[in-house]
Amino acid sequence: MSEKALHGGHRERVRERFLSGDAASRSEAALLELLLTYAIPQRDVQPLANNLLSRFGSLDKVLAAQPADLCQVAGIKQNSATLLNLVAAIHKRNSSSAPATAHGPTPKSGHAGRPPEQRVLTQLLESPTAAKPQPPLPRHRKPASRYGSGLFGKAVLKEAIDMLPKLPDSDSLDDTRAFLRSNLHFSAEQTRQRCAAYITRRMFPEGIADAPLRHFARAFPASTELRDVCYYRFCKAEPLMPAVISNVLLPALGLGRMRRERIAQYLQHKFPESKAVSDCVTAIVEVLVAGGIASADRKQITFAARPIRNASFAFILHSEFPEPGMYEVGKAETNPLLSSLLWTPERILAALYELRNVGLISKISEIDSIRQFTLKFDLAGLVSHLARGAKTP
Repeated sequence: MSEKALHGGHRERVRERFLSGDAASRSEAALLELLLTYAIPQRDVQPLANNLLSRFGSLDKVLAAQPADLCQVAGIKQNSATLLNLVAAIHKRNSSSAPATAHGPTPKSGHAGRPPEQRVLTQLLESPTAAKPQPPLPRHRKPASRYGSGLFGKAVLKEAIDMLPKLPDSDSLDDTRAFLRSNLHFSAEQTRQRCAAYITRRMFPEGIADAPLRHFARAFPASTELRDVCYYRFCKAEPLMPAVISNVLLPALGLGRMRRERIAQYLQHKFPESKAVSDCVTAIVEVLVAGGIASADRKQITFAARPIRNASFAFILHSEFPEPGMYEVGKAETNPLLSSLLWTPERILAALYELRNVGLISKISEIDSIRQFTLKFDLAGLVSHLARGAKTP
């Protein structure tokens, strides 16, 4: 299958999921990916959407960014930047010209609770099929996007890793939150409620307690593999983490250590008006330690390029490349979320060969400058295979 046909099929599936009302298609990353498909033809734009969210922090900040800043991101040209700004401009115009109703408050819509730019982007993308009835979403599917400045003050990753293997066999976030509120170790009920919300939003960012993660956690409790996967989900939900890894830790990977204040300096530069930087530094270090990415004392963080475990690498690979098919090796080697685990490109290439050797992917080929790997499972199929006893280190 040609790369053009592969990408074309993926784009069609992205559009079909959106038009079907799939809750996952309303996440910030999915909306931005779909928008970029209209600006950049014949290219996989999912990594680009993730890079934009990682750099700017949220969808509304991407749409409101200056064209010059957008064009500094590899893959964004003037046309793409103009389209992104156009969405924000349309929203601004609609907001300023919308007439006030004399009949009380506007009824709530399916877009309520989202940032303004995300609401208008969803409305713009839906408008060509506005007359087509959409199936209602299950009530438990409530995609939880990352709003606010992008800073976070609580990690709670260690607790997430401990709790995931014990979660009830339900995809309902209400059931999951209720279980966490009853079983987290904190004494104060308010703290348990707050931490349950943190865990569900970060571990299940699409608004459903998905079976692949729950089943993986049961198959690999208290393991490095589970720590890898939970850390990955955290990074996916909190774009500041991969940004810190990319801009602060990776440049110091050769040295293998740095002072904690280096993270503080980066955050102060990125958020000069924020008073929450100190709490965020503490939370970031807690995430790095809980995820097994680094060790730390009061002043210093120590880290190194990490070995790759088959099971966690396979789970994360199939999460980033969610459909069976052929993909470029380079897209795995340069994926910012894979890099956030301190997995180097050369180790990623070796790990792809190992997955092929144990039968978790179909094949990997390197012919001249063309390097590709082929996936045979979706994420649910992979986890089912792992749970039945696939080979792991």
